[in-house]
Amino acid sequence: MLIKSEKQLLSFIKYSPVLIITLIAILINILIYVQNEENFQKDLKIYKKNYIESKKRLTKFQVEKAYKDIQRERDNIEQRLENRLKSRVQEAYNIIKNLHEKYSHLEEKELLNIIKESLRPIRFNEGRGYFYLVKNSGITILHPIIPQQENKDSSQRKDENGNYLYKDILEHFKTHDEYFGELKAVKPDIAHKRFDKVSYIKLYKPLDILIGTGEYKEDFLNEMKNHIIKEYIQNIRYGKNGYIFIFDYDGYQLAHIKKEYIGKKRIDLVDSNGFMITKEIIKQAKKGPGFINYIGSIMPETGKPAYKTTYIIGIDDWGWAIGSGFYNLDMLNYLETKKKELRQMNNESLKNTLVISLILCAILIALSFYVSNILEKFFTRYHERIENEILENRKKDMVLYQQSKMASMGEMLGNIAHQWRQPLSSVSTIASGTRIQKELGMLDDKEFDKGMETIVNTTKHLSQTIDDFREFFNPNRIKEEISTQTLYNKAIQLISSRLTTKEIELKSNIDDANFVTYENELLQGLMNILNNAIDAFENKHIKNRVIEFNIKYELECKMPSCAIEECTQGKEGYITITIQDNAGGIQEDNLDKIFDAYFTTKHKSQGTGIGLYMTYEIINKHLKGFISVENSEITYNKESYKGAKFTIILPTRIEEG
Repeated sequence: MLIKSEKQLLSFIKYSPVLIITLIAILINILIYVQNEENFQKDLKIYKKNYIESKKRLTKFQVEKAYKDIQRERDNIEQRLENRLKSRVQEAYNIIKNLHEKYSHLEEKELLNIIKESLRPIRFNEGRGYFYLVKNSGITILHPIIPQQENKDSSQRKDENGNYLYKDILEHFKTHDEYFGELKAVKPDIAHKRFDKVSYIKLYKPLDILIGTGEYKEDFLNEMKNHIIKEYIQNIRYGKNGYIFIFDYDGYQLAHIKKEYIGKKRIDLVDSNGFMITKEIIKQAKKGPGFINYIGSIMPETGKPAYKTTYIIGIDDWGWAIGSGFYNLDMLNYLETKKKELRQMNNESLKNTLVISLILCAILIALSFYVSNILEKFFTRYHERIENEILENRKKDMVLYQQSKMASMGEMLGNIAHQWRQPLSSVSTIASGTRIQKELGMLDDKEFDKGMETIVNTTKHLSQTIDDFREFFNPNRIKEEISTQTLYNKAIQLISSRLTTKEIELKSNIDDANFVTYENELLQGLMNILNNAIDAFENKHIKNRVIEFNIKYELECKMPSCAIEECTQGKEGYITITIQDNAGGIQEDNLDKIFDAYFTTKHKSQGTGIGLYMTYEIINKHLKGFISVENSEITYNKESYKGAKFTIILPTRIEEG
């Protein structure tokens, strides 16, 4: 029968955690909700910032691309013009040649007349282009625009400043067969004024006549501008509302998605805020590349005005302002979509947190009832001394049986016994002390609670030990991401008791890195090496025993004799693991055989020769890595020792195939 104080203690243990856990769960969920809301607002700001930056980059890229296309075409203008003129003159040359061959029996004067009248009506370049013929002596044979110059000596013609117009060209043909350069010439519709004209002239030697044509620089440049706008600018589209527009510095619209705007003077275009759109665009173009903001006259998707951010580049010598932009409405729609996604994610996260909290509460409440029931049974057994002694004896018998059973499971389960010995001793000491204090009337609630808390923590540690060893024996082959520190902790957890028992000090240097591998297989390999290193100290009188366990992250492949030209397994770096002892090393004639199957230097009762063979198979074939062993010097406590050094190199990410 339980005494009153024991019943009160059990009631407190059973019911107080329910209230405490519930309050903590509510508080945690409130904090998580508040944090989620703060993160929600931060994420929206980040999405807005990233959206604007990405749109600015895209807009800038499109405008600069159009600018580069224009510059590329500008760089080729002279060559285009030269090629065009040469092609036209070659056409006339071929006509003259054919006529000459066809009418070779005629006198030269009659033949030239046929040639002249055949070329006279030919026009090209929207009527601006024509052919003219001049005898090499300077007599004009054909001039369709000013026929009164025909049969006259052009070598003596002068401009208004008294300079000879064609004398230098005629001199040129005394030593050359063709000429390309600039002349002053009238236009068909403006005969009283001369314009800069690029001309190409070729000599037809059989008749000693010069065949020429030309193009007005101003007209050709305007034609090329229109060609560039039509072929490279006007049809550019990107995204839902992306297009390129061009204004000239006088405010005329040269390119726009709305074709009815093209050709109109829109210098006074203003938005609803009074912002002079066209003037500011031209101002920015003259100033240099940059962004401006205003309310655009039309958004293609809606057909209505919308707030717009525009990037502008100017071509000063052409007087062009090139630009493109993105609309605020696009950003608002994007943010609204992201807002819904984030809200849904936050709600789902809160829901999951709430569910987990409820589950944890239920587990902890059940645990509190479970602990109280254990204590209740403990107090009941305490009052029933004879029955308690019987149960204790049975418990000892079970422990002896379990120890016998565990001993038969080999070296690994022996590690579990080492791991458990100290915690069990602590539990026994606390329990015995509590019983004696209770018998002597010296036990107070504070000491009792402290002892019980230590017992609970110790039992949790024991449970964790079981989980660690059970995870090691897990047969499932799962590729997963693991940190170097976690790998190190798990490996050391499995052999820490052996290190303590054998009085071996462990030195380590672990780089913090993550990599993807088959964790259990890697642990199996590491355990084989570590256990071999521990066994190497058997029957050796080494005072200062040490094992160095290092894990390094490296970018460069250091696999010896690696013949892979383009290593696909180590794109993100390599993990190098080294394990070295100071137990004297391996006999040199055994180094090449250490990874052979069934090769062992131990007694048959201690080793099978399979461990390092399996380690080699795991590292090289399963984990796509490399393993090697060598005898190496190691310094410990300012003394130099010799020992075996195992080196493992692994890629940070395993790719199948």
